[in-house]
Amino acid sequence: MEVTRVEQRAYTKIAVLRGRNAMECHSELVEALRNNALPYRKVARWIGMFQQRRVSTSDDQRLGRPVSVRTDLARAVIEQLIDYIKGHGLH
Repeated sequence: MEVTRVEQRAYTKIAVLRGRNAMECHSELVEALRNNALPYRKVARWIGMFQQRRVSTSDDQRLGRPVSVRTDLARAVIEQLIDYIKGHGLH
C-alpha cells in the first residue's frame, strides 16, 4: 500500500500532538514504510513546523514559473529543432 508524502506529514502532525520527537516519528515511519518513508531531515523539518503551530500538511505555494510554462517552452524548442533537422536534411 502506498502512503503519500502528505499522509506521512499528517502522521507527523499527530506524532507532535502525542509528544513524539523527530527521531521517534521517523523510526515509526521507517518501521511501517521501509524505503518509502520520508528522509529523517524532512521529518525533522515538518516536526519543527508543526511545533511552531503550522496547520497545513500540504506544500506551500512556490514562487517562480509554473511547470506548464516550462513544458510549453520545451515543446516549442523541440518543435523548432525538428523543423530545423527536417529543413536541413539531417534526418
